[in-house]
Amino acid sequence: MDNIGLFFLIFGFSNHSQTLDNLMVFITHYLIYLTFLLMFILGFKGKIKEKKALLLAVLAIPIAILLIKVIHIFINEPRPFVNYHFSPLTGSAANASFPSRHATIMAVIAFAYTYFKSKWSPFFLSLMILVGISRIYVGVHFPIDILGGFVVGITSLAIAIYVKKLLNFCFFR
Repeated sequence: MDNIGLFFLIFGFSNHSQTLDNLMVFITHYLIYLTFLLMFILGFKGKIKEKKALLLAVLAIPIAILLIKVIHIFINEPRPFVNYHFSPLTGSAANASFPSRHATIMAVIAFAYTYFKSKWSPFFLSLMILVGISRIYVGVHFPIDILGGFVVGITSLAIAIYVKKLLNFCFFR
């Protein structure tokens, strides 16, 4: 199945259950903020792995945003509702669709916890997937946008790990 077919398969589930639609809109808009809140709570109350994951994510998120800005210079893919002239379940700017910023940030967070082998990593990976699916379900992203966001998230995390090692080498010998 191709990108467009998979999009319409997932988006096709919308507008059949008001409860599911409301849940997906909530996930697409607010779960990222609850994830930030949980991250900071774990950063203060959790073990050393959670503290390190928080610091790595805080370093990697600005790198991710910068990478997305660079990608948008070269790739300006319209959002699905712009291409196919329908109303998404939620309001969204008609700006570039690839890669998904929400998917990128959630990937940075999930893979930061995975990198440090935190017991919370499966939970954050699940949230990452859930946010990705919700962005397709509400009609604001194609599946390739979500996958691209995950790749940008991993890439920015790898860059942040390199920067962290470089800073340790230069300043904390």
